[in-house]
Amino acid sequence: MRADPVGKAAEAVRRLDAICGSFLVHLDVDVLDTNDVPLANFPHSAGLSLGELAGALDVFCGSDACAGLVLTEVDPDHDPDGTPLPQLIDVVATALAPRGQRPPATRSTAPVT
Repeated sequence: MRADPVGKAAEAVRRLDAICGSFLVHLDVDVLDTNDVPLANFPHSAGLSLGELAGALDVFCGSDACAGLVLTEVDPDHDPDGTPLPQLIDVVATALAPRGQRPPATRSTAPVT
């Protein structure tokens, strides 16, 4: 997944389209590298960056078959300076926004790398 988050997400959407009419995205923050986004309860450095997550979510949530998104395991107590949580919220809001109606970049999303 880390080598090509957008490509792997697109592959997953193609497979889902072949077997179901709709799908739900389950986003557990444990998928993120806690060095980049320290909001999970189990610290690790093997996860996705916020930028990698943004690309994959854009693909999943951009599919007409995406019926919704569930966000789990966010621990705001692990947000030491108040930055990661607003960045995650902006990434999720952007992915869920209707195409052509993306929210403007904010101080917490510009840039997400």
